[in-house]
Amino acid sequence: MVQTVKALLVGAVGGGIFFLADLPLAWMLGSMFVVTIASLRGYDLSVNGTLRKVMTAILGVMLGSGFSTDTWAAMGRWSGGLVLLILSVILSMLIVYFFYRKVGKFDPITAFFSSAPGGLNVMYEVGEAKGGNGPTIALIHASRILILVMSVPLIFRYGVGFTGNLQAVPLFGSIHDLVGDGWLLLAALLGYGIGYLCRLPAYHLMGPLLATAIVQMAGITDVAPPMILVYAAQLVIGTAIGARFLGTRLYEVRNVIGLSFISTTVMVLIAALFAFLFAETIGVSMAGIILALSPGGLAEMPLVALALGIDVAFVATMQVVRISLVIAFVPTVFSAIERIRLKQTK
Repeated sequence: MVQTVKALLVGAVGGGIFFLADLPLAWMLGSMFVVTIASLRGYDLSVNGTLRKVMTAILGVMLGSGFSTDTWAAMGRWSGGLVLLILSVILSMLIVYFFYRKVGKFDPITAFFSSAPGGLNVMYEVGEAKGGNGPTIALIHASRILILVMSVPLIFRYGVGFTGNLQAVPLFGSIHDLVGDGWLLLAALLGYGIGYLCRLPAYHLMGPLLATAIVQMAGITDVAPPMILVYAAQLVIGTAIGARFLGTRLYEVRNVIGLSFISTTVMVLIAALFAFLFAETIGVSMAGIILALSPGGLAEMPLVALALGIDVAFVATMQVVRISLVIAFVPTVFSAIERIRLKQTK
């Protein structure tokens, strides 16, 4: 607990600076930035796993509150977005795999699991178990999330001109929202428990998100969690992401981070191309499609959409589908390829 308090205090310094500078997602980006630097410099910072899960559940509720009764009608138009998502995952993996093989000189296993657009923990564990370079796989994915979350909100805010909408949510909630808050709490608890029992990927996020979305789409309530809780969740998650780099040295990993930067840029460009070509057909904004197809974290990209007011329900839905597809099929595809290769060598 002492380690967690120390890490959060360090993260709060960065979050406070970014908040005063009126930057988007200030408490997450600021804490992530400062804690990443501290971790790379060797400071021993970490966040309690249980606390992170609880705070991620709060973010799940916040993201689920972005759904509404109008979402039911919109879902009929999102089948095209699902097709784009599948195509972008396949195309991204193919291009990035060959990039890591030819330019990065990765072995085939490390390149395969590093090229997956999501699923950090699963790709690391399965990739290392299959004989890949576990630290490289983990670093590629961690730096991908860091790069996306640090850059996308700033580009959308200052490059494109999107402004946030979280200011409309009361900092401490309202006495008139007590019944609605009760429904959100019930959705969070039930979603967390059902997500765990059903073994959903990232159940602590997806369970509360899906349960809250159902409550919102049913018209039972339309309130959102108090912003003070959301800021606290941002701080914990941003600090935890930065702490992933503990034990690494910048001079030791700059080549891997450079490769991750290039591959992440390629993935985002693919998302942008699809958005440019098909946004009008699907009926979702170009910005919404870019965020939906970008391989950021399951919590982070929808949170960016929420902070900037960009098609929150669509982005959250596509990100949930993306991570589910990656976790379900990437290890399975690798095993199938491995079996075919072994048969051919016999």
